[in-house]
Amino acid sequence: MTIWMRIIAAAIGYIPGLVSFGEIFAKAKGIDLRSQGSGNTGATNTLRVLGNKLGFITLACDALKAIVPAVVVYFIFRGMTGESVHLLMLYAAAGAVIGHIFPVHRGFKGGKGISSTLGLAIICFPQILPITAVVFLGTVFLTRFVSLGSILGALSLLIQVIVMGQLGILFMPAENLIECYIVLAVVVFFDIFRHKDNIKRLLAGKENRFSLHHNAGK
Repeated sequence: MTIWMRIIAAAIGYIPGLVSFGEIFAKAKGIDLRSQGSGNTGATNTLRVLGNKLGFITLACDALKAIVPAVVVYFIFRGMTGESVHLLMLYAAAGAVIGHIFPVHRGFKGGKGISSTLGLAIICFPQILPITAVVFLGTVFLTRFVSLGSILGALSLLIQVIVMGQLGILFMPAENLIECYIVLAVVVFFDIFRHKDNIKRLLAGKENRFSLHHNAGK
């Protein structure tokens, strides 16, 4: 498996990662999502501004941005790379997350990447989803801080992948494990980095709490 295969796979993911579905849905309603709520174009702010329905549709679309290119990469490279195609799928999904966070046409200022990271987890590491979901949903339920749930969920994803990889129960060839950990660690780092303002507000006790019922009628 060559460096060019890795670059091509990441590029296949990065391009759809540039699409901001939240912004598209907001513009269809005559709303500038960047000037509403937190100013973010991801699923959480879309839900706050446009309501539950479009918020969850945005989440699904942002997840698909990582899932679809990973599937495309699988069919392109599976005959050339064997089981190592799973690593290339991770590169594609990671590229989508990076495209979502750092879109070139937006001056590298995009969303926070959590919904696309969910897509990465679904297509690359489905076995870790139950615990990750419990961590995220449990944190949000107990604290009503989506940002804290997102941060802890991303960290739990990385920890579980490393543990399962070392136990030999990950869908990844042993020779690709270290590279897999590094790629995923980079994704999780940027996920958390994009929450730096949320972290500051959490520490200051000023973070906004999430309420599903507040958005139900929108």
